[in-house]
Amino acid sequence: MKVAGKIAAISAISALILAGCGKSGADTATFSTAASAPSLAGWGDASADLLNAQGEKTGEVALQDAPEGILMRVSISGLSEGWHGMHLHQVGDCSDGADGFKASGGHINPEENEHGLLNPSGYEAADLPNIYAGASGVAAAELFNTKLSLSDGGPLLDADGFAVVVHENADDHMTQPIGGAGGRVACAAFSLGE
Repeated sequence: MKVAGKIAAISAISALILAGCGKSGADTATFSTAASAPSLAGWGDASADLLNAQGEKTGEVALQDAPEGILMRVSISGLSEGWHGMHLHQVGDCSDGADGFKASGGHINPEENEHGLLNPSGYEAADLPNIYAGASGVAAAELFNTKLSLSDGGPLLDADGFAVVVHENADDHMTQPIGGAGGRVACAAFSLGE
């Protein structure tokens, strides 16, 4: 059965692995006391390293094409404890971490919707659920997005690529333009197009 009108097309987090967190706070989360972010090696159709502002690898993002959309896995360390917004950005360029990863451009938004998974006038193709980092700064998640594809020739396959950006704060899924998520703290650049 399909979700009515695909209002919830970008699914809730299906798995979270949290370091240093000994209790479960959500029905859709699995918690762990892992001290380091799990490897995503060998999973997915495409992957890229997440870089911090100093240009150091801090995690990975891997994408798998699905019959309708993309399945994404994220594994990251070095975050502050708490919820962090995550979005898909227009340009696959993470070379300016010291300047806040601004080279990655704005959100992917071909339909020109408003930002926010909870916004009745939204949501953008770039919008994703938040991820949670435990006390050790490690977070891992698996997310689904039906607005984008690795095989339809859309914005993920254009000539300038795209980026997955992790923010310093939670996305409230309503406030324009980025849900109050704050600065960009990690970035993964993808170049899958021609």
